[in-house]
Amino acid sequence: MKTKLDRLAHMSGKEVSYRLNEALRVQTDRFRYWLNLDLERDDEFDELLKTYQGSFKSYLESIALQRFYASLTPQNRDHTIDVLLQIPSAVARISEEAEQLLEHRVNLLGYTCVGLGQEIDWHRDPVTGYRWPKQFWADFNFPSNSGADPKIIHELNRHQHLPRLAKAYVLTGDERFAREAVSQMESWMNQNPRWEGVNWQSSLEVGTRVLSWLWTVFMLVPSKALDERIACRIGRSLLQQVDQVFRYPSIYSSPNTHLIGEATTLFIAGLVFREIPRSAGWRSRGKTLLIDEMQRQVLNDGVYSELSSYYHCYAADFFLHAMALARAQREPLPEAMWKRLESMLEFALHLTRPNGTIPLIGDDDGGRTLALASEHYGSFRDGLSSGAVLFGRPDFKFAANGFAEETLWLLGPDAAPVFESLPSRAPSRLHAFCLDSGYFIQRSGWEEQSSHLTFDCGGHGYGSGGHSHSDALSVTLFSGGTELLVDPATFVYNCAPEWRTFFRSTRAHNTVVVDGMDQSSQGDTFNWQATLSTRLSKQLAIGELEYLDGEHDGYLRLRQPVIHRRRVLYVRPNYWILVDNFRGYGEHTFDFMYHFAPGAKLFILGEEQNGEIECRARIDRAALQLSIFASAPMRAEALCGQVAPIQGWTSTRYGERKPAPVFKGTIRGCAPVAAMSFLVPQAANERAGMRTRRLRVAGGPAIAGAITDGEFEDICVVSQESSGPMRLMDFSMSGELFWIRTINGAVRQLMAVNASSFAISGETIFQERQPLSHVSVHLWENGMLIEHGDEEGKVYVRDLRDRQFQRH
Repeated sequence: MKTKLDRLAHMSGKEVSYRLNEALRVQTDRFRYWLNLDLERDDEFDELLKTYQGSFKSYLESIALQRFYASLTPQNRDHTIDVLLQIPSAVARISEEAEQLLEHRVNLLGYTCVGLGQEIDWHRDPVTGYRWPKQFWADFNFPSNSGADPKIIHELNRHQHLPRLAKAYVLTGDERFAREAVSQMESWMNQNPRWEGVNWQSSLEVGTRVLSWLWTVFMLVPSKALDERIACRIGRSLLQQVDQVFRYPSIYSSPNTHLIGEATTLFIAGLVFREIPRSAGWRSRGKTLLIDEMQRQVLNDGVYSELSSYYHCYAADFFLHAMALARAQREPLPEAMWKRLESMLEFALHLTRPNGTIPLIGDDDGGRTLALASEHYGSFRDGLSSGAVLFGRPDFKFAANGFAEETLWLLGPDAAPVFESLPSRAPSRLHAFCLDSGYFIQRSGWEEQSSHLTFDCGGHGYGSGGHSHSDALSVTLFSGGTELLVDPATFVYNCAPEWRTFFRSTRAHNTVVVDGMDQSSQGDTFNWQATLSTRLSKQLAIGELEYLDGEHDGYLRLRQPVIHRRRVLYVRPNYWILVDNFRGYGEHTFDFMYHFAPGAKLFILGEEQNGEIECRARIDRAALQLSIFASAPMRAEALCGQVAPIQGWTSTRYGERKPAPVFKGTIRGCAPVAAMSFLVPQAANERAGMRTRRLRVAGGPAIAGAITDGEFEDICVVSQESSGPMRLMDFSMSGELFWIRTINGAVRQLMAVNASSFAISGETIFQERQPLSHVSVHLWENGMLIEHGDEEGKVYVRDLRDRQFQRH
């Protein structure tokens, strides 16, 4: 009751009014359901039948189908089949999937080849056997009223397998597939009268099922199995389901992808069924919501505001479906929507790793807008394929790695020659710095074996942050064709609170846990009791060097507060340096976590008392060398597949989990504490790798390390306090961070951050009273080039022979 009162206190007057009206609608419908008052009556549908001589199938074929996607119109159908036959392996895959579906075996989220039984019970969870009660839809209270996960029953009843059956009919003309799809829709209608049961409970699930049915019906229009009787039944049920979405959109209950998905359904149904008078309301509300939600839920940098990579693809896909049909039907949408959709696809482009997959940052829903070919968003190459055609983008085509089947269905057969006519060109940028969302992506190149790193300096996203994780300053790393450092993703939402807690906890991510606590305090399944804020103080891209500096305040709530700051220095193309600092006071436990992909083999070496640890990981043909130099002793251990406490698990799909090795390095000491970590991806058969060693610094407290990189030896020096001059070998310096590239002991390049001086053997390179934001120096035998970050565009060349600066 206290929680409900607190929520009520934070509601606006508009929200309170809306919820009261919605509650009144629910109560009215509840009485109608109990009394069975005209639940199947639809005067507008009956009038439509009169207009078309009682034939709904004739209306579908001659009118509605012309307003659906171009791939299915009668004039394009044969052309679509011809193009489909040219997509490698599509025919065999389609037939194989359809034969499996004839046996009532389906893939549900992370559960593969699930048997539904000879007679499908649409209220039975086929994974657990739990049968959901037949009651009024609004009387369900998830997840407290059962021991089953509603995600599974919802996924089954999205009916996204039905278009796959219908697709097999389109391709082969085999009536078995059509009969099975029609039979399943009819059995669903028999078991799910209006408003009865769990399958009416969520407007998003109802809307997704509507999209599945629309595709199925329009694919089956030529089939004898879709006779007039069943066509009319399906038509009435479709309109009822769209009405449910229209009457109960997730305006305040789930104003995220739920609302975008519902708007997509209303908009598409409103475009297709224009002869139904109330469809104008569907179309208008759907269009208004799509416009408003793209503005509200998509950030200026093109990232979906819930800060989940999976939900980003989910939202982008809904917009793709709605906007593609709008363009085909000449339904105008604001130009700003198209620009923002293009930005969403640009982010997906940079998020996509060399093998086409994306890191699963934040929650993973497990489903799709439409599963005609791909069943989830582990890859969004199909979206990039469609984006290449819509926006004429050669870089999208490059990342798509071929014309996608989804693009054929979504944009029609004429999209194939458009795609083929585009040149395929790798993007020019090797990084994406998304300031609004706090996502930063770096890569060594666009080749198959290239390295790809993400750095998360974002917060909890839109609203309650329900789909975000406690993962600030976490990284993921992909190289050599495989994942090395992984984000663990989701596994499950409901019915397993201890697992839900772990997968969104700080200890499940590649960051640092202080005193065993999460950066943010978890509430219930989709809420947080206390959240952190993040700040990016600096980003630099100087030649082959990229530098990021971020921090979060999640541990200010500790009795003895600390601030976690992480700096990322990328020396393209070979390695990264992570520098972690903890400002504060008091004694704490700092757990440095690095989560590796399942199947990785870890080898840990080092001198724990000196805070020097080396971890080598091998997986498939790739390896990662992780070298840590800490300011205090560090205890290192490898964990995998623990359940008490839970640690060492990852998930690639909702409902699935796998044990995966974790490196855990623990420091117990008084703040301030610091550590420097080298991340060096390499081939598994590369024996020596890039050697690292720790260097000792005189002067103030600092950490220094060196790494061999071919003919170079690179040195990184980080001051813990920036209080005074430091001395290392022939160098003396004052500042926060220095990176020095040498050849045979001679300095060739220098980058300094927040620094006031640097000298070599007493020869001053630069010296200022106040620290400079950054300094970049290139040296050769008789001179040097210096660029000061605080004086943009001003470069100084120094001739060492006369020791004078010449300004250029």
